Amino acid sequence: MIPQPARALADLAVKLAQSIAPEAGSAYAMANTGLISMLLLAMAQDQDRAVANRVADIEDLKALFAAAAAAHPDAPQAGRRAAFQTGPLPGLRLSELDPWHAEGLAALIELHAWADANDPALSLRIWDFLVSHTERNRFDLPGA
Repeated sequence: MIPQPARALADLAVKLAQSIAPEAGSAYAMANTGLISMLLLAMAQDQDRAVANRVADIEDLKALFAAAAAAHPDAPQAGRRAAFQTGPLPGLRLSELDPWHAEGLAALIELHAWADANDPALSLRIWDFLVSHTERNRFDLPGA
């Protein structure tokens, strides 16, 4: 049998919501069961897409950093962004991607602070990335 973590988490969430929550003896227990069910569904969604979303963000960040370097080669922290932009993916495990992804987002924060004061068009491009990032990571949960 090939494990399917996202499916297992979703099945646990449904079991909690449909079988356990209605049997809870108090409103507090029912609410807690519902909360756990929603968290399991969110974990199932994120488990299934996490690597793809991190890689998409990293590729978008690299393109953004390349455009910023072309327009503003002397902007603060250019070396940090260049290292991120030219660096290879550290692996395809989430535990390998998350620190690299975090490094890119930290570099983006610095660039965004600078762009707000110096290049409104770049700042808007960063906002476009942030909208895409948010949409990629949005949870689609029942009743939410």
